[in-house]
Amino acid sequence: MVAEREEGKQEIFLFFKSTISKEMARKQVKAEGQDRRAQIASAFGEIEQSKIFLDKKTESAAVKMDIADLLKDIIQKQLRKDYDPEVEANIFINPERGDFEVYLLRKIVSEVDIPAIEISLDEVRKIDESLDIGDYYEEGPIRLEDFLSRKSIQIIKQSVQKKVRDLERLVVYEECLEKVGEVVAGEVYQVRSNEVIFTYNTSKDHRVELVLPKAEMMKKDNPRRTPRMKLYVKRIEREKVKVRLDDGGVVEREKPDGGMKVIVSRVDDRFLYKLFEHEVPEILDGLIVIKGIARVPGERAKVSVESTSARIDPVGASVGYRGKRIQSIVKELNNENIDVIYYTDEPQIYIARALQPAKIDPLTVHADMKTRKARVMLKPDQIKYAIGKNGNNIHLAEKLTGYEIDVYRDVIDKSMEDPTDIDIIEFREEFGDDMIYQLLDAGLDTAKKVLKAGVEEIEQALVGPVKNEEILVFGKPSRKPMIKPRERKVTDEEKRYWAKIADNIYRTVKEQFTDTDLHDLFDESVEEEPGTSEADA
Repeated sequence: MVAEREEGKQEIFLFFKSTISKEMARKQVKAEGQDRRAQIASAFGEIEQSKIFLDKKTESAAVKMDIADLLKDIIQKQLRKDYDPEVEANIFINPERGDFEVYLLRKIVSEVDIPAIEISLDEVRKIDESLDIGDYYEEGPIRLEDFLSRKSIQIIKQSVQKKVRDLERLVVYEECLEKVGEVVAGEVYQVRSNEVIFTYNTSKDHRVELVLPKAEMMKKDNPRRTPRMKLYVKRIEREKVKVRLDDGGVVEREKPDGGMKVIVSRVDDRFLYKLFEHEVPEILDGLIVIKGIARVPGERAKVSVESTSARIDPVGASVGYRGKRIQSIVKELNNENIDVIYYTDEPQIYIARALQPAKIDPLTVHADMKTRKARVMLKPDQIKYAIGKNGNNIHLAEKLTGYEIDVYRDVIDKSMEDPTDIDIIEFREEFGDDMIYQLLDAGLDTAKKVLKAGVEEIEQALVGPVKNEEILVFGKPSRKPMIKPRERKVTDEEKRYWAKIADNIYRTVKEQFTDTDLHDLFDESVEEEPGTSEADA
């Protein structure tokens, strides 16, 4: 009797255990089905939340149709992979609600060979009497979780998400493409050793990163002190991948759907053009035309302008009342010195204006339009202004006019000049414009003056004199300056370098003369080359 009771209890226990296991398995399958449906629904629902639909100008209907076509293709592909290789399905998608229905197409036959894709005529007639053999019966809407694996559901979800991201990237790319050639204001995001990353919010509220390479920065630019800067959008680069060619070579090519990099600049000439266009409304309206721009970023620039209306002064309008227009541009460019000149078709006048601030008579300019070379005769005191510091002035004038310019001294009273002497300007190729400018600034405008000055004075001219600026207190010079002027310190290594350069200049100039030419230049007590021993040391 006891044994029978124990046996009955064991049967009841096994019954409940099997029932609970079946219920748990059923709930697990149901949960998996709900989870799979939720995955696809959430993926497709991301379409509505995407930024590409926030802008009313975006063709959202066309974009949704692209995503719907993708979803149809991927569901069809996964059905053929998991269910049957020859299965066909009708997929109806409602992009507005973010849901869809899938119907399997089963061919009506008299005898069923492949149940997955065929159905008998007798079975169909119970549902729809209008169908006949050879037609297709739509079965559904089916539950995808009954036909597809969890992996396939995940593939569908990831495909939709990737399509949305690609379309968002395409919208941002097209918007940035419209900004190429324009000036935008960016905020510093990250400062790196070779580039600076800026952030910029487009008109459609897309956040874009702008890359300013070190080569596109001005020397005086300091992103850490100036967190917001104006930038010229130069170009857009796509993410590149290495592709191996048939001959074994490797080249880099842009990925059509790769990430983009917006390259900006502050040294491009067109950046200055756009700043003028922004500050001078007459340029934007076409009343003033910028004919040419030449600049050394951060140091000096020359801009030639022309008016299309006789009532407008192009230079005056570009500079603005009391220089307000040009001052805002100069401030943005870290005090870059900008010369605005009148444009003309006459090369002599144009070259004379381009060499400002040197005062030049256009009649002393001889320009050859065939060879694009020009000779300019200048008064001795104007040569250094024509060349400019580091040779910037004459180089910019050459770039602006398109002429190769040679500068010569023009002496009115030839009888006062030594016929054997040579203008120091003729040594431009040997010494460079920077050193020529330094010698001219020190008053050494001829070769014999350089020789008479000696190596020490040449060295002092190259290094530059220490200028103690006078401190003004209430508009009057102070006897006891409150702040000690900063003096330029030259290291011993620099002294040896400049002494060697000065000695080389002295020797090069002296080689142009014979002993007879220099007979009356030096006293007998200083026949030796001054400073030679110091330079050799």
